[in-house]
Amino acid sequence: MIKLISLDLDGTALNPEGRLSPAVKEAAAAARRAGARVVFNTGRPAPEALAFVREAETDCLVSVLGGAAVVDCATGRTLRRWDVEQPWGTKVLEACLGRGLGLMVFAGEKILVEPEYKALLERVYPYPEFHNAATVTADILGYMEAHGLPLTKVHGEGKPERFPLKELSALQGITLTSSSAHDFEVVGAGVDKGRTLALIADMYGIPLEQCAAVGDSDNDLAALQAAGLAIAMGNSPQNVKKAAIRIAPPNSEDGAAWAILSCLK
Repeated sequence: MIKLISLDLDGTALNPEGRLSPAVKEAAAAARRAGARVVFNTGRPAPEALAFVREAETDCLVSVLGGAAVVDCATGRTLRRWDVEQPWGTKVLEACLGRGLGLMVFAGEKILVEPEYKALLERVYPYPEFHNAATVTADILGYMEAHGLPLTKVHGEGKPERFPLKELSALQGITLTSSSAHDFEVVGAGVDKGRTLALIADMYGIPLEQCAAVGDSDNDLAALQAAGLAIAMGNSPQNVKKAAIRIAPPNSEDGAAWAILSCLK
């Protein structure tokens, strides 16, 4: 019997418009009535994840920043966080900055964004929780050094030919992954959604064999591999589908609702 369902957000629980559909919220409610916990396991930061938790009324423990932190939504406290160790954090930023990329830099509890990218996000990224929490600075590395901030995660997007994948792949102390075909993400060594799923399951006293994980991208693979039941979305690439036991419909067809309800049978 599945007692905990780990749900990715983008490409999974969220529809192509980036919203939770009524069907997904109703399926989460059905899971709660059946005695199963539903937790979000997302690459997004805590302020955004907490807003979706409140909207969907899912369980209060949530994995954020691609597994780099676990947050208790009931209190807003970060229970665990794994930063990129130095000198690798500085080397990551040196490789990413100055390439004309859109970068979200998650530095401990801070979100740092360069002015030009922030202006773009205000037009195309309609999530006030992100914008209210973001700090705009033209010198991200200098800001972090001045305030003694660690690097927790980098999310980069833009023209793929500008991605510093070769440079990043040569670094120790990091995990390089992605949440779509159009971005790259960097977190600390050993950080992934599978580890945070295992931690949350343990905190709830639920064996991993009684957990399901639902996701659609490379950064969901560790969660799919950790859970007793792996469910890939129909919009997933083939390598993610191959890691799954079940394939749900795509997120354009409320596949996450189907996945949740399939765990209750």
